[in-house]
Amino acid sequence: MYSHWIRRNRRNVGIPLALVVLILAKFDARYLWLSIAMVASGEAIRIWAAGHLQKEKVMTTGGPYRLIRNPLYLGSFLIAAGFSVVAGSIWVWLIVFAYFLLCYIPVIRYEENILREKFPDEYPPYAQAVPALYPGTRLYPKSTTFFTWKQALKNKEYNAVLGILAGYVCLFVRSAFL
Repeated sequence: MYSHWIRRNRRNVGIPLALVVLILAKFDARYLWLSIAMVASGEAIRIWAAGHLQKEKVMTTGGPYRLIRNPLYLGSFLIAAGFSVVAGSIWVWLIVFAYFLLCYIPVIRYEENILREKFPDEYPPYAQAVPALYPGTRLYPKSTTFFTWKQALKNKEYNAVLGILAGYVCLFVRSAFL
């Protein structure tokens, strides 16, 4: 029940949480370039994954899905960690870690159960061969998709890009006026 609720409401939890993080952030400009590199890397992974992901149609095993079962969540974690680096607050790190632990782990389990049901022949060998939360060292041998920008747009990855830009703008404005 919890995983189903959190899957549907994680954005509703995440946005107010982001505001709390913004309030707690001190904006440590010494780490700005590291932050940008981490956030850009995370978003690049997300775009790459979104350009392959064909929800409900095929079990996606192309692109980053050949190395990791949950590249979108890895990308999101890198983005959150990148913002945490520049936030300069241990509280931000604790909130981000707790959010991922309490929100994403149950969602991953929930989604994997759906994939097991929907793709009973394909998913078990894939899950056994490809790590869930960190990139593996071997490519999964079967690629079911190829990257297209059209698919990345269909998956609305531009929302993450806009969120990242808004996050940096908020940090800069907050640091300039507070």
